[in-house]
Amino acid sequence: MKLGTRSLLGGLLVIAALLALESRAPQVALAKQKGKGGFGGAGAPSSKSDPKYLALFGDVVTKAAKSTYRIQCDGKDAALGVVVDKDGFILTKFSDLTGKITVKTHDGLQLHAKIVGKHEAHDLAMLKVEASGFVAIEWSDSTTAHVGHFVVSAGTGQSPVALGVVSVATRNMPPTKGGFPKGPVGPSVTLGVILVDTAKGTMITDVTPNSAASRATLKSNDIILSVGEQAVKDSDELVKALGKFKAGDTAVLKVLRGEEEVELKATFNKQPAARADVQNNMGSRLSNKRTGFPTVLQHDSVVLPEDCGGPLVDLEGRVVGINIARAGRVESYAVPAETIRPLLADLMLGKLAPKQ
Repeated sequence: MKLGTRSLLGGLLVIAALLALESRAPQVALAKQKGKGGFGGAGAPSSKSDPKYLALFGDVVTKAAKSTYRIQCDGKDAALGVVVDKDGFILTKFSDLTGKITVKTHDGLQLHAKIVGKHEAHDLAMLKVEASGFVAIEWSDSTTAHVGHFVVSAGTGQSPVALGVVSVATRNMPPTKGGFPKGPVGPSVTLGVILVDTAKGTMITDVTPNSAASRATLKSNDIILSVGEQAVKDSDELVKALGKFKAGDTAVLKVLRGEEEVELKATFNKQPAARADVQNNMGSRLSNKRTGFPTVLQHDSVVLPEDCGGPLVDLEGRVVGINIARAGRVESYAVPAETIRPLLADLMLGKLAPKQ
């Protein structure tokens, strides 16, 4: 089968260019299209996020999808998870887990899940459900996922949830530097401070005039210990705590000022839409936690935040990592498989159990 001039003139130049990046992709796509009229025409897929185009790669994710489950918190989709042991151990993204956690099985059952281990740096959590007979995921080193090659994000269904190419091979990320504004993502609130993480906690280095922080009389060198009932030990935890509030809400902040603990009331402002965040969100919604990972594989798939925690596979169906964040307009991050494997035993045994 050949892609004719009509197809190209029909607006599929983008797809043809994407297919050319990976030698096997045309074989997969064309094999799927045999007897279906080929590309082009009114029903042709318009981009790599088009469900018709994603469906072409269904065979690639078939095996991984058997080990992938939907994670819900208080009845709402929060993440995907992958089975790492047949007796009900499921790995997922940690930072979006709140409230009552359940695992939705392929036949619609809701299983109560408990967090038995977490690795905060990689934003991973190990869940345990009281059931067995699951199909465990099979891992492959991310060295098989070369720059420019296609990667596919498996979900719980027959089609992938996303498709893209590797932008940057697996690399170690520099530590997140302090001294910059921190605030929750999306339609949430801002405190109006500049922070730096220290050994004692997250310290204020500057307070914005006419902000929630200035009205609450927060000062430079104050170390924020808690927001409301939630203790915070670093800026990421502060962001997560602030994300629970709306503009106009008031919360008690406990701060360490010198050697004295002080309680102050802050009434929050609406988080302004920063230009960079507006541009980034044009690609899709971004993950709440999207920085600070020690090691990542970067690709350009549009992975929605609630689909993070699911497996990333190459075109042979080999699981090369776990999607961990939608980080920017053209950036998604995955934790490489070779980084995950050494952590699994400790996560399952509770050696990395969360604090009660």
